[in-house]
Amino acid sequence: MNNERLNQTFSMADNMVEKFWDMALVSLGSMSWSQEQLENMVQKYLEQRKNAREESTKVIEDLMSQVKKNQLQMQTMMQEAVKAALENVEFPNFDYLDMNKKLDELAKKVENL
Repeated sequence: MNNERLNQTFSMADNMVEKFWDMALVSLGSMSWSQEQLENMVQKYLEQRKNAREESTKVIEDLMSQVKKNQLQMQTMMQEAVKAALENVEFPNFDYLDMNKKLDELAKKVENL
């Protein structure tokens, strides 16, 4: 009977050790799976950040290009507007030599008075 009990005790201990190793293997497998999932998530996050950075750079370049085009269009429009305004304006034409002669004549007339 003691021998039987001893065999049962060893059998139970062997069973417990086997279950312990099974649990340890399941835990390690779970940890390995969790690490793989975490690595995949980090990799996807880094790829998304890279794509977002590339897209934002492209958008900024497009915006800067559009700003330059708009600036050139505005400059052209302003030049055309000024040119059109100046074409319609009549500036008086002064002949300074003739005006100096007239002033001299008037000064002589005033002196003669």
